[in-house]
Amino acid sequence: MPLSRQELGRSFARRIYGPRSIGCLLSALFIGAVLLDQPGTPTWVWAAMLANLVAWPTGAYLLARNASDPFAAEQRNLMLDALFAGGWAGLMAFNLLPSVLLLAMVAMNAMAAGGWRLLRASVALQVVGVLMALSLNRFELSMATTALQQLACLPMLIIYPLIVARASYGVSVQLAVHKKAFKLISKLDGMTRLLHHASWREKLDEIFPRCRRGEVTAMLALIDIDNFKRINDEHGHLVGDAIIGRLANLLRSGLGTSAVPGRYGGDEFCLLLFDVSVAEATRQLDDIRQRFADWADLTVPVEVTLSIGLVPYSHEYASERDWIKVTDEALYRAKRSGKNRLCVQPWPASVEG
Repeated sequence: MPLSRQELGRSFARRIYGPRSIGCLLSALFIGAVLLDQPGTPTWVWAAMLANLVAWPTGAYLLARNASDPFAAEQRNLMLDALFAGGWAGLMAFNLLPSVLLLAMVAMNAMAAGGWRLLRASVALQVVGVLMALSLNRFELSMATTALQQLACLPMLIIYPLIVARASYGVSVQLAVHKKAFKLISKLDGMTRLLHHASWREKLDEIFPRCRRGEVTAMLALIDIDNFKRINDEHGHLVGDAIIGRLANLLRSGLGTSAVPGRYGGDEFCLLLFDVSVAEATRQLDDIRQRFADWADLTVPVEVTLSIGLVPYSHEYASERDWIKVTDEALYRAKRSGKNRLCVQPWPASVEG
């Protein structure tokens, strides 16, 4: 079931909480190194640094988590990050390396979280913060960076990008898993969770040349539920759906990993069997046919049977279409000979016409 926007927003806030907390602590190292070098730094500046760099990450997370729209609230928090970063750059009299480092890291966060739109807003607020803080000191600049201040910048330069990269890697892994799951789902028939017609034909197209090269032995089966239209007309589509679901379950669980079942269309199913003899394939499919016929369910008050056509691969078949055609003929021979039976054709048949 898809997550709601609120749940996605809370997840987004949780992912940002860790990097923001560590980023604030690392920022405190070089901001403190600069402020210590500035004579007469007011007490309120130190108090503000403590509140912003220590208390703010938790406060921002709580604001986002408790908001009606956590995603929008977290984006507002990122804008406050930009304003605060600009303010600290201004209070450091735009000491070059610490200021550029702080502003760049905050801009990187905005870009990662919201692309160019959020980056533009972040840069604008950084400028506002810088100008507001510089106005407190009559726009006096002190851009020189001492060796101690450079050393204080190193943890942020080294550690924070690794944290952001690790978080990005985690997201990329999740996306890859979801992409794989969605790709698999897109290949499945919605009712039976077997391969739908097109996906099963892709598998057949892949297997046929391998059979021709002798890399694999395979057999093709087509399976049809007898009198299905009459069952639908007399008992309704819910009963018909239950019958189709029963057959899908039997094909999924009764043949193991050596078979690729699919829904060919309507009440007809298709099956590729690998590396089994004709005798073994016949036994497996006859077992499924019998179990299907013996199925008793109070919700399905009808007798149901299967007709099956089974044909092993032969070099006589010029294409997979020829193979399907011959298998389809075997299926209809099973129907014409009384239904509820399996017709095996172990020899090549004419595929002309």
